[in-house]
Amino acid sequence: MGQIINIFNELRKDNLTKRSIDLQVFADALRVYIEAARNVRENGAIVAHPRTGAPIENPYLKIQTTKGIVLAKMSTVKSDRVMKLLNL
Repeated sequence: MGQIINIFNELRKDNLTKRSIDLQVFADALRVYIEAARNVRENGAIVAHPRTGAPIENPYLKIQTTKGIVLAKMSTVKSDRVMKLLNL
């Protein structure tokens, strides 16, 4: 993410009739999704357990998947412009 934007405010510009709570949930889910996706991209889907060193599934993978489901279910929120702003 090259620039910092207010995701909620940017979503509001494209979703004038949507409830604020829906846009806030979408914005929050998108923020967490971006963070989790970045971690998975940088560290991979399988990582070393911090204590034992044994390979485990990256915990951020579950977070990414969960937030991706939330975002997909909210498909009526117009987000293409915001995604471009975020370079996604």
